Amino acid sequence: MSLQASRKLRSTRAHTALELVCSMFFLTIFALLGADMGVIMLGAYQNDRACRDAARSAALGQDAVQSTKLAIAALKAHAGDGYYFSNPALNGAIVYNDFLGNPPPQTSPFVTVSTQTTAKAPFAPLHYSDNAIFLDGGTITFKQKYTFPIVRTK
Repeated sequence: MSLQASRKLRSTRAHTALELVCSMFFLTIFALLGADMGVIMLGAYQNDRACRDAARSAALGQDAVQSTKLAIAALKAHAGDGYYFSNPALNGAIVYNDFLGNPPPQTSPFVTVSTQTTAKAPFAPLHYSDNAIFLDGGTITFKQKYTFPIVRTK
């Protein structure tokens, strides 16, 4: 093998190694970002589903106290893992408006439930949503609110 062919082969190997290192660096960055986005999206989904179920359960209550108990019971079914996701919790009081049994025309009684869940991103979090609040330590708090018509079951 000539000296010129040997240098060309060495140069080609160096280029290949450099390309491999660069591509692995970017693939690692994308994998870390993907893991963060997955945890964040799962936290948002968990809070949304928990809030919807809590509002649906609260709509079955006969008064504000019973509706609050039903919503809390529904939230217990959506418990988080304790590390990446906190348990969904009520964010403030439940709004129970039955218009004292005499709603105005074209209006139905309703109940409004607001919940929040905190998700912990495994790596540096991204600022991507106006509905999320980022906290220190890579955690993000999701808040959701649902309104359901009150269902009277007699």
